[in-house]
Amino acid sequence: MSSNGVWRAVAVVLLVFLMHAPAHAQRKHTVQQGQTLGAIAKRYRVSVTNLAAANRLKKTSNLRVGQVLRVPPKGVVYVYPGQTLTGIAQLNKVTVKALASANRLKPGSTLRVGQRLQLPGYSANAKASKARNTILNGLVTLERPASQETLRVRLFDKTGKPDPKSRARLARFLRDREGDEVKRPHTRLLRVLAYLADHFNGRTLVVVSAYRSEKNGNNGSSRHSSGEAIDIRIEGVPNEVLRDYCLTLSKVGVGYYPRSSFVHIDIRSKAVYWVDWSRPGEPPLYLPPGETPEQYDAGASTAVSPASL
Repeated sequence: MSSNGVWRAVAVVLLVFLMHAPAHAQRKHTVQQGQTLGAIAKRYRVSVTNLAAANRLKKTSNLRVGQVLRVPPKGVVYVYPGQTLTGIAQLNKVTVKALASANRLKPGSTLRVGQRLQLPGYSANAKASKARNTILNGLVTLERPASQETLRVRLFDKTGKPDPKSRARLARFLRDREGDEVKRPHTRLLRVLAYLADHFNGRTLVVVSAYRSEKNGNNGSSRHSSGEAIDIRIEGVPNEVLRDYCLTLSKVGVGYYPRSSFVHIDIRSKAVYWVDWSRPGEPPLYLPPGETPEQYDAGASTAVSPASL
């Protein structure tokens, strides 16, 4: 095998790994301009005290832009100055005995500032299961330039279930922009949007295209017509970075358009990735990842059949 063939094989293996890698809940937050501990704690539904303790800060500490904070996962408490085992147990509505047992401590143990405590009922297996099926936050801010609309909505309730009212608001926001028809977005698409919002620290998701009805020239074969697809970009985030994160999500289709302004993402039964080098208004030009139109024009590359997507 030639050296080019070896590198191409390696690239394929890496791509398959990325496409099938599970989505991991993000437990770090990068501070943006104007953010405070209180605002960040509210976003992630943790107490200011716990957030401060997790980062060895005071609750009144000023934050620096770009500062990376550790966000306490659900079921974990960090000890703030002055806190005792009894006080933490009361705050979290558990018994001192159960809290001490969960952390292999004696009920009268003295705690260290910054010490990590596990709340009762949050075993490793339970946490792993919840990480696969819940959303850390679910607060999403969207913008749609075509209709000059914005929407800020929390897509999931405190139990991790889709909020029906929020889903209806999102459906209206993502409506067919030509016929004004509304289609409820799939719950897995809601989850994808929430992952994106959490991963990119609440940045605005700019919607280029969402639901497209058959009346809008859609023949029904596109996942846009079933509420399972969206074309987006994120303010301040290069499309390459957005694409790479989308490839870490499980069972999604990711379309990268180097000559357009968005990344396509949809939900499906298995992961798929494609690159379309066409310009807006041109017929699709699907090429294998890593190949360029110049190589295609020179006959060194072969277009990919859309049927394989």
